[in-house]
Amino acid sequence: VWLHPNDFPPLQPPVGEAYVVIYNRDHQRTFTQLSVDEVTAVTHLWRDLYRDHSSRYQTVRIFENSGEAIGQTQYHPHGQAFGLSVIPPILERELETVLLEDSAGRGCPFCRERAELEGGVHQVAANTTWQAFLPPYVHYPYETHLYPRRHVANLAQANDDELHNLAELLLRVIAGYNALFDGAMAPMPYLMGIHQLADERFHMH
Repeated sequence: VWLHPNDFPPLQPPVGEAYVVIYNRDHQRTFTQLSVDEVTAVTHLWRDLYRDHSSRYQTVRIFENSGEAIGQTQYHPHGQAFGLSVIPPILERELETVLLEDSAGRGCPFCRERAELEGGVHQVAANTTWQAFLPPYVHYPYETHLYPRRHVANLAQANDDELHNLAELLLRVIAGYNALFDGAMAPMPYLMGIHQLADERFHMH
Protein backbone atom coordinates (compact mmCIF):
# COMPACT_ATOMS: atom_id res chain seq x y z
CA VAL A 1 0.00 0.00 0.00
CA TRP A 2 1.36 3.43 -0.89
CA LEU A 3 0.53 7.04 -1.70
CA HIS A 4 0.81 8.58 -5.16
CA PRO A 5 0.32 12.29 -5.86
CA ASN A 6 -2.81 12.79 -7.96
CA ASP A 7 -1.71 13.25 -11.60
CA PHE A 8 -4.61 15.66 -12.17
CA PRO A 9 -4.92 17.41 -8.81
CA PRO A 10 -8.08 19.48 -8.32
CA LEU A 11 -6.26 21.39 -5.56
CA GLN A 12 -2.83 22.97 -5.19
CA PRO A 13 -1.05 24.21 -2.05
CA PRO A 14 -1.84 26.23 -0.03
CA VAL A 15 -5.52 25.53 -0.85
CA GLY A 16 -5.04 21.78 -0.70
CA GLU A 17 -3.27 18.63 -1.83
CA ALA A 18 -4.62 15.51 -3.55
CA TYR A 19 -3.33 11.93 -3.42
CA VAL A 20 -4.28 8.49 -4.63
CA VAL A 21 -4.10 5.74 -1.98
CA ILE A 22 -3.13 2.54 -3.81
CA TYR A 23 -4.34 -0.47 -1.82
CA ASN A 24 -2.46 -3.29 -3.56
CA ARG A 25 -0.14 -4.01 -6.48
CA ASP A 26 -2.55 -6.57 -8.01
CA HIS A 27 -4.64 -4.74 -10.63
CA GLN A 28 -7.30 -7.48 -10.73
CA ARG A 29 -8.24 -7.50 -7.05
CA THR A 30 -11.16 -5.59 -5.58
CA PHE A 31 -11.34 -4.20 -2.05
CA THR A 32 -13.32 -7.20 -0.78
CA GLN A 33 -10.71 -9.60 -2.19
CA LEU A 34 -8.06 -8.12 0.08
CA SER A 35 -7.33 -9.81 3.39
CA VAL A 36 -7.98 -8.19 6.76
CA ASP A 37 -4.22 -7.72 7.18
CA GLU A 38 -3.96 -6.06 3.76
CA VAL A 39 -6.79 -3.66 4.55
CA THR A 40 -5.25 -3.04 7.97
CA ALA A 41 -2.13 -1.84 6.14
CA VAL A 42 -4.40 0.59 4.28
CA THR A 43 -5.88 1.92 7.53
CA HIS A 44 -2.37 2.44 8.92
CA LEU A 45 -1.49 4.48 5.85
CA TRP A 46 -4.69 6.49 6.36
CA ARG A 47 -3.53 7.24 9.90
CA ASP A 48 -0.06 8.31 8.73
CA LEU A 49 -1.63 10.44 6.00
CA TYR A 50 -3.88 12.18 8.52
CA ARG A 51 -1.01 12.88 10.90
CA ASP A 52 1.05 14.42 8.12
CA HIS A 53 -1.61 16.51 6.41
CA SER A 54 -3.44 17.70 9.52
CA SER A 55 -0.30 19.65 10.40
CA ARG A 56 -0.90 21.76 7.26
CA TYR A 57 -4.64 21.62 6.59
CA GLN A 58 -7.86 22.05 8.56
CA THR A 59 -9.44 18.98 7.01
CA VAL A 60 -8.17 15.65 5.71
CA ARG A 61 -10.76 13.86 3.58
CA ILE A 62 -10.16 10.19 2.83
CA PHE A 63 -12.65 8.51 0.50
CA GLU A 64 -13.26 5.86 -2.13
CA ASN A 65 -15.58 5.69 -5.13
CA SER A 66 -16.28 2.06 -6.01
CA GLY A 67 -18.23 1.11 -9.13
CA GLU A 68 -18.91 2.80 -12.44
CA ALA A 69 -22.34 3.97 -11.24
CA ILE A 70 -20.70 5.95 -8.44
CA GLY A 71 -18.02 7.53 -10.63
CA GLN A 72 -15.09 5.11 -10.51
CA THR A 73 -12.93 5.48 -13.61
CA GLN A 74 -9.77 3.57 -12.62
CA TYR A 75 -10.23 -0.05 -11.57
CA HIS A 76 -6.95 -0.70 -9.79
CA PRO A 77 -7.89 -1.03 -6.09
CA HIS A 78 -7.45 2.45 -4.67
CA GLY A 79 -8.97 5.37 -2.79
CA GLN A 80 -8.24 9.08 -2.61
CA ALA A 81 -7.27 11.68 -0.06
CA PHE A 82 -7.47 15.47 0.03
CA GLY A 83 -5.86 17.89 2.43
CA LEU A 84 -8.13 20.97 2.53
CA SER A 85 -7.52 24.44 3.91
CA VAL A 86 -11.23 24.79 4.77
CA ILE A 87 -13.81 22.64 6.55
CA PRO A 88 -16.41 21.38 4.03
CA PRO A 89 -20.07 22.29 4.73
CA ILE A 90 -21.15 18.82 5.85
CA LEU A 91 -18.37 18.68 8.43
CA GLU A 92 -19.13 22.24 9.48
CA ARG A 93 -22.72 21.25 10.21
CA GLU A 94 -21.66 18.15 12.11
CA LEU A 95 -19.15 20.11 14.17
CA GLU A 96 -21.75 22.80 14.90
CA THR A 97 -24.09 20.13 16.26
CA VAL A 98 -21.29 18.66 18.38
CA LEU A 99 -20.44 22.09 19.82
CA LEU A 100 -24.09 22.91 20.56
CA GLU A 101 -24.61 19.60 22.34
CA ASP A 102 -21.39 20.05 24.28
CA SER A 103 -22.29 23.58 25.39
CA ALA A 104 -25.71 22.33 26.51
CA GLY A 105 -24.01 19.73 28.70
CA ARG A 106 -25.31 16.73 26.74
CA GLY A 107 -21.92 15.46 25.61
CA CYS A 108 -21.10 13.89 22.27
CA PRO A 109 -24.18 13.27 20.08
CA PHE A 110 -22.37 10.51 18.19
CA CYS A 111 -21.55 8.65 21.41
CA ARG A 112 -25.17 9.01 22.49
CA GLU A 113 -26.51 7.80 19.13
CA ARG A 114 -24.11 4.86 19.10
CA ALA A 115 -25.22 3.77 22.57
CA GLU A 116 -28.93 4.17 21.75
CA LEU A 117 -28.72 2.07 18.58
CA GLU A 118 -26.45 -0.66 19.97
CA GLY A 119 -27.90 -4.13 19.58
CA GLY A 120 -31.11 -2.89 17.96
CA VAL A 121 -32.62 -3.32 14.51
CA HIS A 122 -30.45 -0.54 13.08
CA GLN A 123 -27.15 -2.25 13.94
CA VAL A 124 -25.94 -4.37 11.01
CA ALA A 125 -22.51 -5.45 12.28
CA ALA A 126 -20.12 -4.87 15.16
CA ASN A 127 -16.88 -5.99 16.75
CA THR A 128 -15.08 -5.12 19.97
CA THR A 129 -14.10 -1.57 18.95
CA TRP A 130 -16.49 -0.58 16.11
CA GLN A 131 -20.21 -0.64 15.32
CA ALA A 132 -22.00 -0.35 11.96
CA PHE A 133 -25.52 1.06 11.71
CA LEU A 134 -28.19 2.06 9.26
CA PRO A 135 -29.45 4.96 11.41
CA PRO A 136 -33.14 5.94 11.12
CA TYR A 137 -32.22 9.33 9.65
CA VAL A 138 -30.16 8.15 6.64
CA HIS A 139 -30.59 9.97 3.30
CA TYR A 140 -29.93 7.02 0.99
CA PRO A 141 -30.85 3.31 0.85
CA TYR A 142 -28.11 1.19 2.43
CA GLU A 143 -26.35 4.26 3.88
CA THR A 144 -24.21 2.75 6.61
CA HIS A 145 -22.43 4.57 9.42
CA LEU A 146 -19.42 3.08 11.22
CA TYR A 147 -18.65 4.47 14.68
CA PRO A 148 -15.69 3.65 16.89
CA ARG A 149 -16.96 2.66 20.33
CA ARG A 150 -14.29 4.85 21.92
CA HIS A 151 -14.60 8.61 21.46
CA VAL A 152 -11.84 9.53 19.01
CA ALA A 153 -11.85 12.62 16.83
CA ASN A 154 -9.65 11.37 14.00
CA LEU A 155 -7.48 8.54 12.75
CA ALA A 156 -4.39 9.91 14.49
CA GLN A 157 -6.01 8.99 17.82
CA ALA A 158 -6.93 5.44 16.75
CA ASN A 159 -4.80 2.62 18.13
CA ASP A 160 -3.59 -0.42 16.19
CA ASP A 161 -6.41 -2.68 17.42
CA GLU A 162 -9.00 -0.13 16.33
CA LEU A 163 -7.43 0.12 12.87
CA HIS A 164 -7.37 -3.68 12.52
CA ASN A 165 -10.99 -3.92 13.60
CA LEU A 166 -12.00 -1.12 11.24
CA ALA A 167 -10.48 -3.13 8.38
CA GLU A 168 -12.38 -6.25 9.46
CA LEU A 169 -15.70 -4.43 9.76
CA LEU A 170 -15.34 -2.60 6.44
CA LEU A 171 -14.72 -5.89 4.65
CA ARG A 172 -17.65 -7.54 6.41
CA VAL A 173 -20.11 -4.73 5.62
CA ILE A 174 -19.12 -4.46 1.95
CA ALA A 175 -19.17 -8.25 1.50
CA GLY A 176 -22.61 -8.30 3.14
CA TYR A 177 -23.99 -5.81 0.66
CA ASN A 178 -22.48 -7.78 -2.22
CA ALA A 179 -24.36 -10.85 -0.96
CA LEU A 180 -27.79 -9.16 -0.92
CA PHE A 181 -30.47 -10.68 -3.18
CA ASP A 182 -28.21 -13.68 -3.83
CA GLY A 183 -25.52 -11.40 -5.19
CA ALA A 184 -27.77 -9.84 -7.85
CA MET A 185 -26.26 -6.38 -7.27
CA ALA A 186 -22.66 -7.49 -6.70
CA PRO A 187 -20.36 -5.76 -6.69
CA MET A 188 -22.61 -3.13 -5.15
CA PRO A 189 -21.36 0.41 -5.95
CA TYR A 190 -20.54 2.52 -2.93
CA LEU A 191 -19.01 5.81 -1.84
CA MET A 192 -17.01 5.58 1.37
CA GLY A 193 -15.79 8.63 3.25
CA ILE A 194 -14.16 9.22 6.64
CA HIS A 195 -15.45 12.20 8.62
CA GLN A 196 -12.78 13.41 11.03
CA LEU A 197 -11.53 16.67 12.49
CA ALA A 198 -8.82 17.87 14.86
CA ASP A 199 -11.34 19.16 17.45
CA GLU A 200 -11.30 16.70 20.37
CA ARG A 201 -15.08 17.02 20.77
CA PHE A 202 -15.71 15.58 17.30
CA HIS A 203 -16.38 11.84 16.88
CA MET A 204 -14.84 10.21 13.80
CA HIS A 205 -17.18 8.12 11.67
